[in-house]
Amino acid sequence: MPRRSQPPEIVEATRKAVAQLRSQGFPTIHEAAEVLKLNARTLQRRLSHASTSYSRIVDELRFEKACCLLEGGDRSIAEIARALGYSDPAHFTRAFRRWAGMTPREYRQRGKSARGVKRRRRLS
Repeated sequence: MPRRSQPPEIVEATRKAVAQLRSQGFPTIHEAAEVLKLNARTLQRRLSHASTSYSRIVDELRFEKACCLLEGGDRSIAEIARALGYSDPAHFTRAFRRWAGMTPREYRQRGKSARGVKRRRRLS
């Protein structure tokens, strides 16, 4: 039986669920699935059919939030790391470098010219 591709609506619905729960930190897949009224495994499977994963969506949202906070310019890298759920700023710096191909400090220093930064490689 051919595998049907899942419509991208599941990706947007998942992003909205994560954003809805964001006030309590980044939610687990189980918490997001509950908002979507799905089993966590069903959500994983549907996201896989849409060629993505829950962790990739969370990483993308973290990257977007990190860029906004860095562009604001009034918070330290350590504060931004904590706001994104990282216990150590070094972990945030490594993740940001993986996403953007530069450190958060470099991104901030580039200012407006860095706002169009694309992820260096596809998030896994």
